[in-house]
Amino acid sequence: MYVAVLVDAVTVSPRRRGDSSLDSFAGKLRVSKATTAAATARTKATITEFFILSAAYLGKGVRGDRDIFSTDGDYDKEEGDGGNIARRRKKDDDDDDDDDAAGDAAFRERQRKISAELDGRTGRLWTEKWTITDEEWMADETWDDIEDWNPGLATRKSLESVRVYSHPPDENEDGNGTAGVPTLAAMSRLLTLPKSAPPHPGHGNPASYASHRRRTIGRRLRASIQVAISDDLLWLTDDARTHEERQGRVDDLYETIEERVREREPVLGKLPDFAKLVEGGLEDVLTMVRDRMTRSVKAERRRKAEEAKEAKEAGVGGGGKVDGAPGGKKVHEGIVDVMGVNEEAPVPIFMDVLAETRRLQQQQRSRLTKSVEDDEDGTSVPSPVLPEFFSRCNDDGVPNLLYPLNVHPKDGVGRMVEEWQLAANKETKRIMMRDAMREIASIVIGATTAGAPAAFSGTASAVDGSDDLPDDDDDVARVPTTGAARVFVTGKRGVGKTATLAGIVASARLSGHIVVYHPDGDRLRKHGYYIEPCPHRPGLYNLPEIAKEFCDQLLRSHGEDLSSPAFAGVVVSRAEMSEFFSDDQVRRLFRRAHAEMVASGTTTEEEVSRMTDMSLDRLLAVGVNSSSLSSGCYSAVISKLMTQTVRPFTVVMDEYNCYYDHGHYFHMDYDESVRKGVPPNRITIFKPFMDAMGLYPDEAGTDMGKTNMTVDSMDAMMRWGSIIVGTSESRAVRRSFTRSLEDCARALSSRVDGNDTPTRQRHPVHVVEVRRYNSVEVQHVLYNFEVTGIGRLRFDRGDTALNPEEVEYLRLVSGGCGQQLFDSCMLP
Repeated sequence: MYVAVLVDAVTVSPRRRGDSSLDSFAGKLRVSKATTAAATARTKATITEFFILSAAYLGKGVRGDRDIFSTDGDYDKEEGDGGNIARRRKKDDDDDDDDDAAGDAAFRERQRKISAELDGRTGRLWTEKWTITDEEWMADETWDDIEDWNPGLATRKSLESVRVYSHPPDENEDGNGTAGVPTLAAMSRLLTLPKSAPPHPGHGNPASYASHRRRTIGRRLRASIQVAISDDLLWLTDDARTHEERQGRVDDLYETIEERVREREPVLGKLPDFAKLVEGGLEDVLTMVRDRMTRSVKAERRRKAEEAKEAKEAGVGGGGKVDGAPGGKKVHEGIVDVMGVNEEAPVPIFMDVLAETRRLQQQQRSRLTKSVEDDEDGTSVPSPVLPEFFSRCNDDGVPNLLYPLNVHPKDGVGRMVEEWQLAANKETKRIMMRDAMREIASIVIGATTAGAPAAFSGTASAVDGSDDLPDDDDDVARVPTTGAARVFVTGKRGVGKTATLAGIVASARLSGHIVVYHPDGDRLRKHGYYIEPCPHRPGLYNLPEIAKEFCDQLLRSHGEDLSSPAFAGVVVSRAEMSEFFSDDQVRRLFRRAHAEMVASGTTTEEEVSRMTDMSLDRLLAVGVNSSSLSSGCYSAVISKLMTQTVRPFTVVMDEYNCYYDHGHYFHMDYDESVRKGVPPNRITIFKPFMDAMGLYPDEAGTDMGKTNMTVDSMDAMMRWGSIIVGTSESRAVRRSFTRSLEDCARALSSRVDGNDTPTRQRHPVHVVEVRRYNSVEVQHVLYNFEVTGIGRLRFDRGDTALNPEEVEYLRLVSGGCGQQLFDSCMLP
């Protein structure tokens, strides 16, 4: 009988029996969607009822001999414990079913909401652009059937948003403003360029980013405060208000400003010190408005005083009381706009190098036409402002303003030229001008104008339009201590250092500078063909083939300048040649330079032997064709350009940190075991520039700063010009070498004496960091990509540039770096 009771109990209860212990048995029950606590309570009640029922059946309180497990239903109607148990068991089963149904309904409702939210999402990962329909699969279109790109595919928004620098009408002969490249002076005045993004906190300087975030939050709060109290500011600046009225209005502002700003800035409103920040911001805004109002009143008084004085001197009358601003008149809204809320946000500006090349071509044709007309009249014609070489492009379409920048067959020099090659629009070559480029231009202009004559004019100054170049015939003494600048450009990989240096090169040449540009330092430091000791300069070494290349580049780019009448007095004498050539080499040099004149009978060999000097262009011409003389020719020309005062001399070297890596040129005269590479500052073609820069870090791949060949940079610096170098993160250079070089440059930029006070240097090193794109720059780069037809923006008709989610995604995956942004736009 007892066994039957147990079997029936297990049959009636859907729960599985576990251990003999009540708590263990309840803890191992299976529950579907009911809570564990509720299931445990119900299980305990069922087990308790089972024992009560068993005890009743054994004769402990059983009423009569009725079968309590009968299925005829009579027992459930009787009073007593048996009926209560059955009803309770049925109620528990109904509750379980209700709980299961409610849980399923809630689960399905959550699924529906999640599905609806996912279906409503747009952007990457949510809208598949590569879905190929059946119609597209069955179409028999080929590549030739795809429409060609044309400028009309760009959206109106992109065309209107991209701003290209335009020359003022007075700088063009036709009187019309045309797109092009600004001069260094014009670039230094571009104060509306947006600021780059701050350093990323993960790049090793989180304190700088934290400081930027605090300043950004402060500016945003002050702008919100100004907008929230704009009407109150206009009321407070009304002259008709009394001091008591204004004080009461200000007190009311302090009572209500927190809630006003919290409504506008709900996210910043969660800051723990939000109330304190808002109170301080309100005080700053009111103080700035008061100061601006005071200056406005003083300016109005001065103006009225001057008018009264002029009227009194003219005998017209006047001289009455000079009041402040007109009484009862409200101040213009521009006075209370202290945070620039109503001003136009700064946007990037692009320079168009190809458009500048065409403008120079037009100038050349105009001068040629004028030359023919003047020849008929017998009048003289001034020489062209820039060499004719800069009005052309090379075979790859790169303008010669950036010569010798190009894609080298073995070692490319950056992604900027690649962007131009992959663009569908071949009628423009643009470079975005940024705050770093403007800073470099300001440094160069500040140094070169300080060392320039007090007054000058002429052909050179007409190039710049800002009078920062002297007349060719002027010989005014210059300030020798501030006539040159050293600039060290740094930045993370892909942020645009090469584009920045290229823009400076184009602008400097347009400003009339003699520019030496070495864009491929990684190639120069290891692909010099062969190295040999300098026979006339002990301890130095020559790279003859690279020297021939340098002579050819300088002759091509500035040969017309060096042969112009302005440089007629800039020659290298025989005495100066003795520093770079032996006596035998000097004789050979003069014979080679005048071989054609001797062959034609214009001069004789005896006359050539009596010549005492040689022009710079002839030296370069000899160096191009002679491996044994090329190194001496180039060194002599560079030495003369470093000391001349006719035109500013600017040197730009990219991938400068590559020279501080392990050496690739070996010679047993330097190291008998041929284990150590020759330091670049002991190679004649690199030595003048490295001595002028004067950077000798503690850690480098060669013994650059450990020899007696180092020269004080103050003595090696050019008299008038600048040297600008930039690092590269794309080349195989040990990171510790680059970091040590940057630390050395920063140390020279803020040198201190023994008393820990900054010392004034003749030519301090200016460290300029090219930073990541900010959101505005990323947006305008995408606009430019669409206008020029690059990558997937070529045919998307604004689907990328006009989609805020896609723009933010590209900014995120690129990290604000130009190279990564370009790669992200090539493929979806």
